[in-house]
Amino acid sequence: MAAGAATIGRGAGRISRRLDRLSERKFALLVSIPGLLLLAAIVAPPILSVFGLSLFRIELAKDEFVRFVGLNNYLTRLPHDQEILDAIPRTVVLAALTTAVTLPLALVTALVLNRGFRGSSIFFMAVLLPWAIASVVAGIFWRIIFDTHFGIANGILIGFGLIQDPVNWLQNTGQAVTIAIIAQAWRGVPLLAVLLLAALKTIPGTLYRAAKMDGATSWESFRFITLPAIRPTLIIVGILQVIIGLQVFDLLYTLTNGGPGRSTYVLIYAIFELAFQNLSFGYASTVTVVLFGLIVLFSLLFLLVQVRRRRDRAPAIDEDSELAASAMQTSLRLTGVPRALAEPRSRSEADERPRRSLIRVSPRAGRVLFGVGAGLLLFYFVAPIIWIIVTSLQTDEALSHMPPHLSVTSLWLDGYTRIIQDVHWQGSLVVSLLNAVLTTLFVIVLASPAAYALARFQLPGKRIVLSILIFMQMVPAIVMAIPVLKIFQILGLTDTVAALVIVNVAFWLPLVTWLLRNFFSEVPIALERAARIDGCSRLGTLFRVTVPAARPGIAAAAILILIGTWNEFLFAVILGNRNAVTITRLVTVITSFPFRLNESPPPDLLAAGGIVAVIPCLVLVLLFHRRIITGLTEGLVKG
Repeated sequence: MAAGAATIGRGAGRISRRLDRLSERKFALLVSIPGLLLLAAIVAPPILSVFGLSLFRIELAKDEFVRFVGLNNYLTRLPHDQEILDAIPRTVVLAALTTAVTLPLALVTALVLNRGFRGSSIFFMAVLLPWAIASVVAGIFWRIIFDTHFGIANGILIGFGLIQDPVNWLQNTGQAVTIAIIAQAWRGVPLLAVLLLAALKTIPGTLYRAAKMDGATSWESFRFITLPAIRPTLIIVGILQVIIGLQVFDLLYTLTNGGPGRSTYVLIYAIFELAFQNLSFGYASTVTVVLFGLIVLFSLLFLLVQVRRRRDRAPAIDEDSELAASAMQTSLRLTGVPRALAEPRSRSEADERPRRSLIRVSPRAGRVLFGVGAGLLLFYFVAPIIWIIVTSLQTDEALSHMPPHLSVTSLWLDGYTRIIQDVHWQGSLVVSLLNAVLTTLFVIVLASPAAYALARFQLPGKRIVLSILIFMQMVPAIVMAIPVLKIFQILGLTDTVAALVIVNVAFWLPLVTWLLRNFFSEVPIALERAARIDGCSRLGTLFRVTVPAARPGIAAAAILILIGTWNEFLFAVILGNRNAVTITRLVTVITSFPFRLNESPPPDLLAAGGIVAVIPCLVLVLLFHRRIITGLTEGLVKG
């Protein structure tokens, strides 16, 4: 064994010396080739092939005849499909309305988080909890809350005498759309709030102190300091939320099923039905290209705003003098004091001065208002989760009363018992765990060398590679879904854990490469140079110096992949059938339990299934919320 170890050591030494003799460009190409090749081989073909499929007639539910039709799907079929034509503006409007609700809530949440107070760490964890819950499970949560027969929404309103009979919330168009927007905002606020918080942290405290000395109110400080400073980030985050809103499917799938009627039937829902229920792959690809075009349009707007923001950043000459000048300018804007007292001011110039706020709040009242606002936000984030836990521990009879007759002394564990004893759930937990762990391992191993090379060396075509990474981050999963299914059917990989791992690695690789590139960029290059001077090889420097220094960022990226892969639903539905069913897929088919004909599953079982499906992600958030925040802020914002 000692001889074998020595042989391995000598072999590793020879490889290390050969790598040291390579030029920086060749070394960078060598370490980045595995990840970049995988991107080119697995990610790019499905994205490109969806455009090719849109030029064919593929109707497998009708026949196996495949015919090239050119642009017929675009020019003939699509213009006469009123259902799809109605879904296009509906998709944009729902995304815009969701953004209009999510962005202000995220800004208020970020402002609360930015203000140090007792219990802020607990508040931070509470904010992240909805983000950790899979969209498909979040839809189940909100469906339970607004259920006609045992939902707490009806229970509260009847208990306070505001209504007499239960309301069928999800069968009314206006109410269903409102509930869908509230539920999407519930999941979307945490991510946006963290990104806005990162922007708030960059505002110098000097500006606020100068404004306070000049007698500015909190509203004036927000209006003239905070808002101008974070306006570019607000715009970028708003566009990002619109892009996310255009791709919402999982939540609508379990919350409204596209209804009532077609009021929440969006493009991605139409693509899912066309491709995986009607087996109309050619026309589904056409609609996918339309959705992809909408996302690209908003993505270009996103990139344009980001480029303009970077271009407008003036180089800092002297930080102290710059802060002093900024504080002085802010003070002048707040107080209306002329910049040169000797200069006369015209009437029109005087009229343009910002008016002083007539409403002033005492410090005690301000603290009370802050506490009330923080309490309402905390209730919004945590109450749905608490109610689902309560529902999972109560009998049908207790929940069906209006208001509910809850029992604290005798908890009903039948839902959890049936899930734990069911072999399907046991198998799904294993599949989800394997999928999440293997995907995380492969993505980190493949993305790290490519990210390091992009961060440290001037690779040929580096700008093109970075642009491609940004582009791939904007590609919705549904674009890859149709070609991936066909490819895996040919390879015989459908309904296997390997298929789930491969497609999730392909989906996560561009984003994680981008994140890790930003983390490696933060490692001082002086550390590597010092190690090289001390005789450390390139590989030794990478694994002994650079990787340990970037370990917090790598850990944050790993946690993000674990949570995201565990919560993934679309690929699980498409590729899993019997042997590779994930927990998020199984929770939507809970009706497979032996119930009476045409009877809905018991609420306690449905709630218990949702809780079991999200427990691992909730635990990860509670334990590693600081690392998650690091990953979201340093990885995304600095990128």
